[in-house]
Amino acid sequence: MASSSSKQVISSSSATLQIKAKTMTVPTESLEVQIESPVDFPSLNRNEMWLESLISAQELFPYFYMLNGPTYVELVKDFWVRAEVYDEEASMNEEIQEVINNPGLKGKTREEMGLEAFKETEIRSAVMGVPITITEEVIAKACRTEASGRFLWNSTKRHALLERYTSVVLKGNPSTKLVDIDPKHRMLLKFLTECFLQKGGGSDQPSVDHKLVLYFLASFDKINFPRYIMHHLCWAIKEGTRSKRKQVPCGRLLSEIFTQGQLVKTLKNLGRASDKFLRIKTGKIIHGKTLQYMKIIKKFSPHEKDLKESTAPTELMKDFPPIIKEKNPEVLSKLIAEFVNKTGDILANTLADDSVAPLQDKKRRTTSEAGSEASGGQTKKAKRDKSDAPNLADSSASKKRTRVDPSPLVIQEKLAKAREERAKKIKTVHDKCELSKVKMTPELSKEACEESKRLLAERKK
Repeated sequence: MASSSSKQVISSSSATLQIKAKTMTVPTESLEVQIESPVDFPSLNRNEMWLESLISAQELFPYFYMLNGPTYVELVKDFWVRAEVYDEEASMNEEIQEVINNPGLKGKTREEMGLEAFKETEIRSAVMGVPITITEEVIAKACRTEASGRFLWNSTKRHALLERYTSVVLKGNPSTKLVDIDPKHRMLLKFLTECFLQKGGGSDQPSVDHKLVLYFLASFDKINFPRYIMHHLCWAIKEGTRSKRKQVPCGRLLSEIFTQGQLVKTLKNLGRASDKFLRIKTGKIIHGKTLQYMKIIKKFSPHEKDLKESTAPTELMKDFPPIIKEKNPEVLSKLIAEFVNKTGDILANTLADDSVAPLQDKKRRTTSEAGSEASGGQTKKAKRDKSDAPNLADSSASKKRTRVDPSPLVIQEKLAKAREERAKKIKTVHDKCELSKVKMTPELSKEACEESKRLLAERKK
């Protein structure tokens, strides 16, 4: 096995694979996975919000149904920290590097350089050492929709269609606030920011590209949805590699790709993952209650048929495009084992160690979230993901017992117990020193001072 500063290479009878290096500077535990919101359209209908015709024009109902499923937070994070975009610019840089290494290749074709022909933009990464490739075709299949329709990206503020956006969405008045636009258009904007193209952080105001997408949606003009998602993911990856962007968009869609691409099945077959340790989360459902938060309706009455959060994986498709090129189980097993051994990765150790209890996160609606729903936009700062797995020390070299850091849940329980014990001790001292019942004596005063000093010393620890 050869190694370099950026990768380790594993040779086998069938292929030569590489353990992909991290491309993000942000620590894995600091990433914030954004999970798309499922939409309960029957609940919206029961509260006089009918959007079927607008969604049907985009052929996106199957996509919305898919959103109500599990998000494998740790798998998404491990994928994201190693993700990179392979596009035309990257392929040109690849050719330049080959010429630098061998000047005799100048003027040669990619094939003559020993490089594969560039076909399309790809997102390349790895999960637990297993190489993953995502294309627009993969995204289209996972979204259950075709890659066809309108697509505009990197538009300027002087784009001609912005006048139509003002006419259709802003009622002809550029100064119209988003909270005052048509309720249906407010819901479309909410879908855009919470179900499609999540940004996270920054201003609530939509970008020029988002405005044009909103105009297309409001005008029943079909968009090339998979291409928009692909470009949004590529943009977020490039932002993450050149800055310290923490938000990871499309957490549910990426998890669906991992499921349909049989990555999850592969990890389970190799004994490296189980439902217990995949850190499953679900998105916040948009339903009739959301309309009340947005002040579109005054009262919401829950119904027995309201959509419930689901963690059940979707049924596997027979014709899903492959995302894992290597099919040899022996090679994959060797890759994962080497990955765990060399990187000491949090995810790999956590998934393989049955002694670690899964974190149980309960979502709570915050004031900022309610405010976001009232405006139909997104929160200015993405909610921190508290589902990070604990750090485990790698003890393969020293053969010492692996130390497992306590989970946040355990820490909270210990703190609560310590506060309770401290409160009891303080109350005991106060009871002894209560003037109405006991006369303060030098002995009691000395005892109270000693107890206070002891408690103060414990707090400093």
